[in-house]
Amino acid sequence: MKVFKTINHNPNLALALGYFDGVHLAHQKLISSVADFAQKNSKKSAVVTFETNPANYFAKEKIYNICSNEERLERIEALGVDFVYMLDFEEYMQFEALEYLENVLVKNFEPCCIAVGYNHKFGRGREGDTKLLSKYSERFNYHFMELTVQKIQSCLISSSNIRQMVTNGHIRNANLLLGHSFSLKNNVVKGNMIARTMGFPTANIFWPNNIVHLPHGVYFGFVIVDKTYPAVINWGKRPTFEGDDEEVIEAHILNFDSKIYGKIIRVLFVMKIRDEIKFPNIEALTKQIQEDVETVRKLARLS
Repeated sequence: MKVFKTINHNPNLALALGYFDGVHLAHQKLISSVADFAQKNSKKSAVVTFETNPANYFAKEKIYNICSNEERLERIEALGVDFVYMLDFEEYMQFEALEYLENVLVKNFEPCCIAVGYNHKFGRGREGDTKLLSKYSERFNYHFMELTVQKIQSCLISSSNIRQMVTNGHIRNANLLLGHSFSLKNNVVKGNMIARTMGFPTANIFWPNNIVHLPHGVYFGFVIVDKTYPAVINWGKRPTFEGDDEEVIEAHILNFDSKIYGKIIRVLFVMKIRDEIKFPNIEALTKQIQEDVETVRKLARLS
């Protein structure tokens, strides 16, 4: 898959349009349908998206992402897309909808197909929608596809719903809509080494900027280093230790004892085990961590 940061002339493409934050199940269905259409018609497929979330230019409050651009690209590539155009939204936000369709999409890509979600908006003032794309499909000679509302167990699959679930700590529900585990990737940093002296060494990473936050707590999940390992993941401020207000993710990786400072790891969150609480002493904390480890061992065997 080739990634472009600027528009070029690349005709006869099947296009999927959207920001695709999280690349959740509905996104996967839309993008896969475009890749399939292209393959069946001996064409190439492309996702046209943006570096930053366009919604942040119109929202009253900052909208945090579900995943990084790197993860977005990885997940889009896995769906069989040939090209991704990750553009600067500010270069296109003043285009009227029809102007954007005609002078950007049609002029450069001569699309054989354009696919969007049912609620897709584009163009200045968000005036472009599925009706406009459908209306002009015959004029510009492209097949138009609209993905209808997608639900799981009566729950709407949407990035906003997933964001809210993550914020509220409902990570299992969020993962159900994502179709994969919510995860973070960052460099391992040195911690205060207290966990190691307690017999539970951890790989510590900071929460990446612009990614939606889970509530503080202890989670069952996995860590990907060279391969995937189950882990007890503590996210918070370590309230048992006075004067330590730094937020950090501490992952105690089971069946693992290598030094990985400076290496990049991915932490996957599967379910919350308990809240983060302040213990009266290290002995009480150690006992609880032992219980957390046993809980994770049992859950990992069921996964």
